[in-house]
Amino acid sequence: MFTWKPIYAEIAQKLCEFEHSHDQLVALMIKLHDQGLKVSSVVDRDVNDKEVPMAEIDPFSFFANFNRGVTYDNRRAIIAAIKDEWKLGAELPQDFDGLPIMNLQSSWFMPYQKRREPHHVATLWRFYRHCLEIDAPSELDTELFDACCALRKVAPASLTMGMFWSRPELWIAVDKKNREYASSLGVTRQVAGGADYLKWLEEVRQKTDKSTCEFSLQAHLNTLEEKPVPDDDEDVGPAPASDRNYWLLAPGRGAVLWDTWFAEGLGAIGWNGMGDLNEYPSKEAMMEYLPKVYEDSGPLHVAHMLWEFAREMRPGDVVFAKQGLHKICGWGVVAGDYQYDESRDPYYNVRKIDWQGDTEAKMPTGTQLPLKTITRVTTKTSFLAQMAQEYQGVPGLESVGPPPEPARKVTPKPVHRAYGITEAMTDLFLPQLQVESCVELLKRKKNLVLQGAPGTGKTFVAKRLAYLLMGQQDESRVQMVQFHQSLTYEDFVQGFKPSGDGGFKLENGTFHGFVDAALAKPTLPFVFIIDEINRGNMSKVFGELMMLIEPDKRSSEFAIPLSYSSDPEETFYVPPNVHLIGTMNTADRSLSMVDYALRRRFAFVELAPGFDSPVFTSLLQSRGAPAELTAEIASRMKRLNEMIAADESNLGRGYRIGHSFFCPTDGEPANAAWLNQVLAYEIRPLLEEYYCDDATQLAAALELLDGPVE
Repeated sequence: MFTWKPIYAEIAQKLCEFEHSHDQLVALMIKLHDQGLKVSSVVDRDVNDKEVPMAEIDPFSFFANFNRGVTYDNRRAIIAAIKDEWKLGAELPQDFDGLPIMNLQSSWFMPYQKRREPHHVATLWRFYRHCLEIDAPSELDTELFDACCALRKVAPASLTMGMFWSRPELWIAVDKKNREYASSLGVTRQVAGGADYLKWLEEVRQKTDKSTCEFSLQAHLNTLEEKPVPDDDEDVGPAPASDRNYWLLAPGRGAVLWDTWFAEGLGAIGWNGMGDLNEYPSKEAMMEYLPKVYEDSGPLHVAHMLWEFAREMRPGDVVFAKQGLHKICGWGVVAGDYQYDESRDPYYNVRKIDWQGDTEAKMPTGTQLPLKTITRVTTKTSFLAQMAQEYQGVPGLESVGPPPEPARKVTPKPVHRAYGITEAMTDLFLPQLQVESCVELLKRKKNLVLQGAPGTGKTFVAKRLAYLLMGQQDESRVQMVQFHQSLTYEDFVQGFKPSGDGGFKLENGTFHGFVDAALAKPTLPFVFIIDEINRGNMSKVFGELMMLIEPDKRSSEFAIPLSYSSDPEETFYVPPNVHLIGTMNTADRSLSMVDYALRRRFAFVELAPGFDSPVFTSLLQSRGAPAELTAEIASRMKRLNEMIAADESNLGRGYRIGHSFFCPTDGEPANAAWLNQVLAYEIRPLLEEYYCDDATQLAAALELLDGPVE
């Protein structure tokens, strides 16, 4: 057991010699490839997206050549070739127990040259050498760790894998298997950076007496055990009066393939690395081969699904296409035998299906669909009864459940008001150039934070920017949440919630549901607004989504399984049509400013008080305010805000007072009595809070404020 450790240690040290001679590493990879070994690609892409030979490589990407999803024999052969080339003394490994591996299709720790920052590879080399030189985890340079995670194609999970490969006695990877095992021991901390990782590592060590390698091995063994698949439709009864079977099938995560399947008359599943499923004589043969290409998959669970799709599904069976846990997309009849077709992207395991209905059906409140990619539902009588009500003409369901409902009345689609820059400028107190700049930032960066003093209309502006981005006032594509310190990953993304029967069921959180809606309409922009974004614990709420919201990771290429996912095919990513707008009150003393991880992922725009805006003047005049009153408000607040901004040691620009305090509600007259109330009961208490420890400054501020308006 762990016979790989000596030669891995020797390779780790030898690799340092090539920090400034990457061409030798690339040449070695080419040599191994020419020998028929499955090493990583050495083809890069330049700034013009043209294929070019690889000119640089980081140490972790080189290590990944024999730590990715290929067979054990191939990994051992690669190490044997490296041992021979470098004249290493350690014996070849007899096992790879406990070693986490990279995805076969994505094992580089760097993006293509066209998207690679100049310092990317050098930063990883510096971190690699640092990890070899330190003697204890406490010596880890967490800032350098975070700098690596800020690079494209690098995340805490992959980075800690590389750390484990080179120094297994010090580290434990935070990949999915180890996180799940740690969670079963009570360690649920989310790891977003180096400081989080050290705390997670310490908590894990306190919970187990296993060595780091033993822990990693046990985590892997846990994934090989068959796990029960949640299924809320537990009411099992006799099958319908026919010899056909009924199936649920997922057209990719979020049903992203549904339109293609319906148009082309097909259904498919993944696990392409298994090859042609007809080549396996039994389910047991599938189980035996699965860990060689998909180490993160429970072989019994996956082999059962693959066997059902290839061998037990038959022409004439009925298939219901599902989206997530709560929606059916449509139904069809299996029209052909299983085929293995490598021309079909992204899934090679294919069947012809004659899709006959594409209207959506939602599951009743309190119930959910199974998590698996494919599920036989022939004996699920409650589900089939609902399908008999939702869809007419489904073979074999004529006698199941109550008769079909009458045709539903068609509700006309809502007409959304067009919303362009003209409409925006009648609503907003901002310069047009700033408004247009915000929209361009949203399009480019995808994520934007509006920060400013109290009363600058941040939430109001966020909604109008959403409308402007969409070109129409469509509330169905805008959602808002307010962050607070009790908000969790389970609320925001996904987690188990109590069910009515005393158990727990997996439910998607607010953001997960929003992303599913956006995936269903990929050509339309969706905007998710987070009010008071700095009130939440970002790493706790977002978890692995901190990587997925980055603008250059908005594709299925970066899809990953979520923390609570039990199906390796059920991955999650944030599509490019999802935009995030956060708001942040810069005058809230109870909160620290946002961390650098958030700042790197969002663009930040400051909103200033808009007392000089003609829109502000027009609003007051529309509520009956005379010109003198409007001028009085602007004059007093300008002087007061100048005083606040000048006090940089205690307050500053972020504490200025915004115009929203002086925007009357609908039907409220803007007169002297109204203004005196605003000054006395809203502005004065705010100033008393600002200057609670400075009576002299408070007196000066109140002098600027006081004096009844006639």
